[in-house]
Amino acid sequence: MSERIVVAVTESASTVHAVEWAAARAVAHGARLFLLASSPEHGDTEAVPTARILLDAEEARIAEIATRLGIAIDVEVRAAQGDLAHLVVEESEGAGMVVLGHDPAEHALARHVVSGAHCAVAVIPARDDTVRRGVVVGIDDSEVTEVAVAFAVDEAVRRGEPLIAASAWLPAPMPGDLTGSGDYLIGSADPAGLYPVDLAPVAADRIERALAPVRAAHPEVEVQTRVEEADAARLLTDLARDASVLVVGTHGRGALARFFLGSVSTAVLDDPASPTIAVR
Repeated sequence: MSERIVVAVTESASTVHAVEWAAARAVAHGARLFLLASSPEHGDTEAVPTARILLDAEEARIAEIATRLGIAIDVEVRAAQGDLAHLVVEESEGAGMVVLGHDPAEHALARHVVSGAHCAVAVIPARDDTVRRGVVVGIDDSEVTEVAVAFAVDEAVRRGEPLIAASAWLPAPMPGDLTGSGDYLIGSADPAGLYPVDLAPVAADRIERALAPVRAAHPEVEVQTRVEEADAARLLTDLARDASVLVVGTHGRGALARFFLGSVSTAVLDDPASPTIAVR
């Protein structure tokens, strides 16, 4: 069975961009599109459900895309009643990806889906005319970094674009005697006697360890690295402005993992500068 890409269809204008992006990905991957919309109507059999109207419009859009490109796009649709976020999470099981349009009014939908989905989730902002190139991936010390890097490498290989690995750091206050020679101390101690410590070497080592398998397995991929003293979300957002896609990992925290996102993931997904894919 081919990969299935689930697209949440809403009344937001962002749905147009999400469907077009998902259709292009379906063509590239030989995947099947699954369009899902929910309707609030209950019991009125004479009314045409909102979900059906939305799906008809998007089916027509996909048919137009297929005709223009001279290709066939496999599409399945489902109009349902109930909470759309819950329905999308259910449909994500066994899917290759879920695609959502970005709309500030639908943060709750995106956060619920990203935190609960069983597969990667792509959040697609409005299309612009920026010439984009490169696959950006955020690297930290979490267990999902390996998954995020593997996904990003696959994207870079498929697109024939460079992989841009980024790691941010901020000075950490530590007692001066913990740094040995003091080479990594920057600035003077605060009133508590703590010194800001330069963690750039730690971040650089983190990136190199994460990329070593990539360089060995994919020597054909151009790999760029960015290690900066910066807020991680801000660094990733800045790099994503000129990138084809940004890949971030979402990490869980115990029994409530599916209901919470990390602060970096939340920030970049709430205001994506490019198509942003969250993996776990």
